[in-house]
Amino acid sequence: MDISSTKTVTNSALKQALLMVDLTESNTPDHAVRLLLNEVLQGLAEKGWPQAQLQTGPRIVSAEENYGLLGYDPAEVTLGSEHTRWVDECSLLRTQTTSQIPAALQRAAQARQPGQTILLAAPGITFRRDSRDRWHCAEPHQMDIWVLGDPELATHEHLLRLVGDILKSAVPEKAWVYSDSPHHYTEGGIEVNVLNDNAPVEVLECGRIARSLLEHLNIDPLRHGGLALGMGLDRLTMLRKGIPDIRLVRDQNTRVQAQMHDLNPWTAVSRLPSIARDISLAVTPGLSEEVLTERMLLAAGDSSDWIEEMQIKCRWDFLDLPSQAIERLGMLPGQENVLLRVVLRDCSRSITTAEANALYADIQAAMHEGAPGAGYRMDLPMV
Repeated sequence: MDISSTKTVTNSALKQALLMVDLTESNTPDHAVRLLLNEVLQGLAEKGWPQAQLQTGPRIVSAEENYGLLGYDPAEVTLGSEHTRWVDECSLLRTQTTSQIPAALQRAAQARQPGQTILLAAPGITFRRDSRDRWHCAEPHQMDIWVLGDPELATHEHLLRLVGDILKSAVPEKAWVYSDSPHHYTEGGIEVNVLNDNAPVEVLECGRIARSLLEHLNIDPLRHGGLALGMGLDRLTMLRKGIPDIRLVRDQNTRVQAQMHDLNPWTAVSRLPSIARDISLAVTPGLSEEVLTERMLLAAGDSSDWIEEMQIKCRWDFLDLPSQAIERLGMLPGQENVLLRVVLRDCSRSITTAEANALYADIQAAMHEGAPGAGYRMDLPMV
């Protein structure tokens, strides 16, 4: 795989990723994310599925483990720096707990006897370059559940039964819907959304284990078949408890933490006012929302947790702007003007106007790629 054009993480960012607490791991007391995954696995066993065989693995994996063995085309955008935090040209911070599955699936196929069913569960923290809003973060927790049995197990009916049994345990009072969603390593893939106040929230994707994947792993598809499923544990925990913002899952405020060691309904902690501001930048054309978000979070440093949401409002090409705007922005030929709406809100205290002004100025200065010293001033009154 040629990833020469991708950007590797810095040593400090890598160290931070490796030190981040994995909320799926056992602790004293356990986090709500861990409690929910335990309920899911226990619920599956009570509904007749096999006892889960837990799979754990390192946070740094090879590109082959994370992508190649699962059937990804090296040319796909997923392999680029848009979404992946590369450590070097051959390894990365895992983007999915599915990276633990191929080797586990091979071991299960070697051990499985005819008529036997094996359930593999791989929970853990993953690392992405992602957008920022109340449902998205860059270090989500996931759990893969793969069920290997005789080929007759691989049916749509069994797949829907697995989904239904999981959601009965995770979010017992929520309705859910599904739609077709092709995957690299499944056949008949679907995306499942839980209805939260009648709004769909994606919580998992799944499908029948693809014959092509079994053959790629030297597993005989005439003897083995099954189901593959990956779920977002943070979102399911939020939906179960009624947590309004994914940042609260890790928030260290004592009032928040007191509610993160059970699956009881969330009691609202004072929702402090937000501050919103538009930042106009001259940048390289075509930067994705994920890349811009990552650059913004790096620029914010220790204050990155204040950023509740970032969205791209508009983009303008160099040739579409009047000369006065180009001059004020300090745009250089070939660049584009991107307008970002950045919303700040701390979960624990009010952000002062001076603090917000300083953070917006830091973000603008760090992300501006035009002429040095140019760009719109960020010390104007708040919107």
